[in-house]
Amino acid sequence: MASCREPWLMLRFLLLLVFAVYKTTAFGEVVKAGQMEQEGPPQRHKNAYATMMYMGTPRDFEFYVAIRVMLRSLAQLHVDADLVVIASHDVPRRWVRTM
Repeated sequence: MASCREPWLMLRFLLLLVFAVYKTTAFGEVVKAGQMEQEGPPQRHKNAYATMMYMGTPRDFEFYVAIRVMLRSLAQLHVDADLVVIASHDVPRRWVRTM
């Protein structure tokens, strides 16, 4: 009797596992309307210039200024690429909004 229940138990476990993976996977992710209003329309470019902003070094403000200069220069050059800034949670909101 126990051997008859084992396949069903295994099947239930596998189905539960597949369901959990399906629900946690970002397959076909859709941008919400609230995000569209904040970020504007998504630009479609083949390449991107990306930089990271984080805190914890003695020269945080210098890095902030350098990132602003780089982004402004790239924007003035009208580069055919997305401009991306990845900011950690401890970066001041004012700095993030400026970008």
